[in-house]
Amino acid sequence: MKWGFGYSVIFSALAVLFAMPSFAQLNGGPTRPQVPLPEGPLRNIILKNCVSCHGIDDYAYHALEKDKWAELLTDLHQGMDVKLADNDQALLLEYLATTFGTESAPFPRKYIPREITTFYTDVEGRRDLDVICTECHELDRVYETRASLARWRVLVVEMRQRGASLPDEENMERLIEWLSRVQSANLFE
Repeated sequence: MKWGFGYSVIFSALAVLFAMPSFAQLNGGPTRPQVPLPEGPLRNIILKNCVSCHGIDDYAYHALEKDKWAELLTDLHQGMDVKLADNDQALLLEYLATTFGTESAPFPRKYIPREITTFYTDVEGRRDLDVICTECHELDRVYETRASLARWRVLVVEMRQRGASLPDEENMERLIEWLSRVQSANLFE
């Protein structure tokens, strides 16, 4: 099927519209990861082979070892005419495993924050930190972190995915909001 000029114009207009910041944010945080395009030879490999079908932001939804990245790319491109030169594939896999490896925090794919109408007091926030966070680590780790609301959301959702006993999503959002207020990236000691 060939797209006529009219379809191309409509598609381009929709692409611009959905790329605008108002669509890219939900409750003040990004709804999609924002991955900068790397420099050097890898940039050309990605521009030539990847971005014609998808953006590189999709990589941030994963945190995999190099062999798992290779499997994922093979599975995702099954039946497609995608063939990288061996040295290009090695460079891409090294980048993916380094940037989005098992030590990285994958961007939460399905989590959409609930709107909260009541907010934690300092007593409630500290109580939840004492109960939830100390199951796995000391509170110094939390108190040494300064982050934005969006970054606290990613961190807390990641902790939940790793097994933290977080309350229901409304109380989890209250905790995230409280952390962003008392442990803000804008606070200076």
